[in-house]
Amino acid sequence: MVLNEDLRFDQLPASVRNSFNGLVAKHERIKPGTLLYKFTDWDVFNAYTDKNGLPRESTSAFWGTIDDLLDVLDYCQETGKTLPDCIRQRNAVLHNWNGLNSLLVIRISQDVYGFTGNIGPQTEKGYAREGKAYARPFTAPVSFWGGASQVYLPGLQRSHISEVVPAETVLIRDDTTAIVDFLTSLVLV
Repeated sequence: MVLNEDLRFDQLPASVRNSFNGLVAKHERIKPGTLLYKFTDWDVFNAYTDKNGLPRESTSAFWGTIDDLLDVLDYCQETGKTLPDCIRQRNAVLHNWNGLNSLLVIRISQDVYGFTGNIGPQTEKGYAREGKAYARPFTAPVSFWGGASQVYLPGLQRSHISEVVPAETVLIRDDTTAIVDFLTSLVLV
């Protein structure tokens, strides 16, 4: 059976469903050769020890399409806005979720199913505790509008992907034109 072939949207955790704009996502086959990206603080696969003391590895299920990455890079070049600001806004990534430090690009190597749609907005609130008085005000809420593409692929394993651009090869603070040139040199654009 193909990964996630029988998975339904209503079976996903509420937090995942809520990450899609309007709670709308399409269940679709992601074909071999498809390129996906994310900006993250982590490697594609990260080792951990499970509750039984056994070594495991995991990867985030949230990815974006390469076309969306190219759109945001073009937008940065045209407007002069910084890539970190644009990615955080369009991908609605809260600061306490992810520092967005480096670019990862993967290529799907076998058929998998996932959920695709647009990222919904998020609001980042100050970190004050409810009902507690503080001597100074905390950070006002910040709204991230979302709208970028999102591909949710739970359960990815090494057999499903190949790593095209590993962590720390391209940093989010690198010059946008240099990032485009690098991706072009890899024939990704």
